[in-house]
Amino acid sequence: LRDTMSARTHLLNRLVEEKVTLTLSHAPILRPIRTDKRQLEQVLMNLVVNARDAMKSGGEIRIETEVIHLKMALKRDRATVPPGEYMTVRVIDRGVGIAPDQLQKIFEPFYTTKRIGEGTGLGLSTAYGIVKQSGGFVFVDSILGS
Repeated sequence: LRDTMSARTHLLNRLVEEKVTLTLSHAPILRPIRTDKRQLEQVLMNLVVNARDAMKSGGEIRIETEVIHLKMALKRDRATVPPGEYMTVRVIDRGVGIAPDQLQKIFEPFYTTKRIGEGTGLGLSTAYGIVKQSGGFVFVDSILGS
């Protein structure tokens, strides 16, 4: 994961505009993950572009990686994450936030809050599909206005 992300930092930096900075923060020890390298790159690109678009006046996009250990199952949204060791990748922005009534829809194909011509609504649904296909989980946290 660290190698893939480090090798693609230049590509991710080209996706953000001058007003947006991209910061990577890796845990000292990362575990291997089961995914296709190109698909992982696609997920990262889609999440970075979405974060960039949420910050019209600029800001920072932070990508963090770490290993977490779940002693008990985690129930969140409609998913149950079994106990075990997991690699987490967080993409954090300080954009405008997502309204609570829209959070349930953001991973649906063709759903977008952008104006016509600004997005297809496929970026987040593609990222979601790739992560799920690889046996992973996707969650979103958002506060409207931040």
